[in-house]
Amino acid sequence: MFQNESRSAVIVILPSLFALVVVVLLVVVCLLPRFSRGDRAIKKHQQKRIECLNSKVKAEQFVDWAKKEQRSRPGSSFSTVLCVICLEDFTESSQIRGLGCHHVFHQECLDNWFSRWNEYCPLCHRPIIPGAKRTRKSRRWDEPPPVAFMI
Repeated sequence: MFQNESRSAVIVILPSLFALVVVVLLVVVCLLPRFSRGDRAIKKHQQKRIECLNSKVKAEQFVDWAKKEQRSRPGSSFSTVLCVICLEDFTESSQIRGLGCHHVFHQECLDNWFSRWNEYCPLCHRPIIPGAKRTRKSRRWDEPPPVAFMI
């Protein structure tokens, strides 16, 4: 009697384990290529965003931007300006991006900020690209979820 019970347990358990292993292998084989394509898709999307930023918000040297700002806003002082993303002071030769809201950031810092799906100025939350309207669409599987900030 004990032998029959062990045989029926083997007959049930072994095929079940085999089926489980096959299912796990199929899932791994099907999902692994998607994740590797996802990284390429994300990089490609980030590159498109940087190209759009380059066409709309030109990079320039800090000293040139400061002169232009002083002409448009007399009495403004730019002697102790720093990038609020990296918290480093600007030198006269720093490559920066000045936004329409009159906030300024290192080019590399703002490029990195913008390429990670941040649409708005880190200080005042106005759109980085002037006049850009984000279309309402469902989030794609390779797009990170929106992040909420609490102040």
